[in-house]
Amino acid sequence: MNEQMHLSSAVEPALASSGDERLEKRLELAYEQENAHSFGPRLISRRSLMWMIGGLLSTSAVGAGYARFVEPAHVQIDSVTLAIAGLPASCAGKRIAQISDIHIGAYFQPEDAAAAIQRVNQLDVDLLMLTGDFVTVRERDRSRRSELRTQALMSLVEPLRLAQMPMVAVSGNHDHWGGVDPVVRMLNEAGVRLLRNEVMQIDDGLWLAGVEDVWGGRPDLGAALRDAPAGATTLLMSHSPDYFDNVIQRNAPIAVQFSGHTHGGQVRLPRPTPGPDGLFSYALIVPEYGKRYPIGLRRVGERIVYTNRGLGSWPIPYRFNCPPEITVFTLQQA
Repeated sequence: MNEQMHLSSAVEPALASSGDERLEKRLELAYEQENAHSFGPRLISRRSLMWMIGGLLSTSAVGAGYARFVEPAHVQIDSVTLAIAGLPASCAGKRIAQISDIHIGAYFQPEDAAAAIQRVNQLDVDLLMLTGDFVTVRERDRSRRSELRTQALMSLVEPLRLAQMPMVAVSGNHDHWGGVDPVVRMLNEAGVRLLRNEVMQIDDGLWLAGVEDVWGGRPDLGAALRDAPAGATTLLMSHSPDYFDNVIQRNAPIAVQFSGHTHGGQVRLPRPTPGPDGLFSYALIVPEYGKRYPIGLRRVGERIVYTNRGLGSWPIPYRFNCPPEITVFTLQQA
């Protein structure tokens, strides 16, 4: 893979040219802007609109109870078969699980994470992918926020250690915004391999790459694919699903991209005809870098992108017609 390939400015921002101090200030600003709407009136934003939706759901006791307590706790296991051209015959039938967007410290608790890992243990999978956004806390004071964030992260160590299969992760925007080093330490203690623009072999002829998140990290697809041999089947983890457009534009040798970030929109309303995702529902709002591939499976040519709905909820604690998800992929030859 040519490292000098053109980077799409719409998908892969030029963060690499910034100094570390400047980058940290930008990440802190992004983090504070994300949280600002929790503490005072602002112009309508994604967060404000989501809270308005939550308010509408709360107009009836039944709707409020279901969207706040029932659906967020109803973790759904979705089984997906991926037909991949060129997949080695020895890899056919391989099973890989995905968990995304835990957001520990917000509305998701360590015992919830432990329960999710125990469910994955029962699914007979060879590998568990964790596609970012491990932690989110709501606290205005910086020093207090940093302390709470570290505490929340460390509360994930024991739940993750329950996993009976190898785990591989990439970072999400929330992981970068508050400082990625505590996330790295947590994953190391939990025995999770973090791919930061790297690739690893997971079977004969099958490789898994991971890039830092486009919204706060420094993704480098060329570096991530550098050690993958030509002709191998390569999968990619990217927290933000719209990074898939960068994969396509660069004609990168990626068979499948696994993402999260959007939570599927969390609140999805019915529609009379199916959307591009094949669903008879739509999300009123999704975050940046998640607008083109907000949920589920999409195929573009021979490439596939899958966007997991996540386990946690943010910025509101509601889910409607969009339950949290553990995905189990079975690889097959096309």
